[in-house]
Amino acid sequence: MRGTGDARAPFFTNEDEKRLLFELSQMSNQNHLRLAKLALSTGFRRSELLSLTWRNIDLKKKLLYIYRKNCAAIDNSSGLRLVPLPGKAQQILEELSGRNGKIIELSKGAARNGFDKARKKAGLETLRFHDLRHVAISKMWSYGMNALEISACSGHKDIRMLMRYSHYSLIL
Repeated sequence: MRGTGDARAPFFTNEDEKRLLFELSQMSNQNHLRLAKLALSTGFRRSELLSLTWRNIDLKKKLLYIYRKNCAAIDNSSGLRLVPLPGKAQQILEELSGRNGKIIELSKGAARNGFDKARKKAGLETLRFHDLRHVAISKMWSYGMNALEISACSGHKDIRMLMRYSHYSLIL
């Protein structure tokens, strides 16, 4: 299966997160900051976040409706998934004005370029945007969520793939 031998364990401290978010907050387009904050709170892929519209969100029921197109992974079909809206993500969304259209008004290229500029200024040369997904899923484990809850958020249907995204250590 493609991609199974290249699991990354990104080393990303709370200080790294603060530096990255600070650099993103200094950008003129605050959608870059919003994109990273939502990635860190939901574990969604960049493409999922960039395609998210207000029609996909039910703030009252605290649910997101995510449509995922076919991707490179074998046997990964397109489809709709219902995702519980994490508290931090709900707070970010509630702060936004204008509840029409896309949540994040950025193209894929603009999102990539903005993130790259901020991570370099923050001194995070090896960080990729996709690493934020690893970080978010690892945090979900540390918050005490179980595999079923996390897979509902991440969209992983296979526990082995979910575990590739989980980099946590148990403190005894």
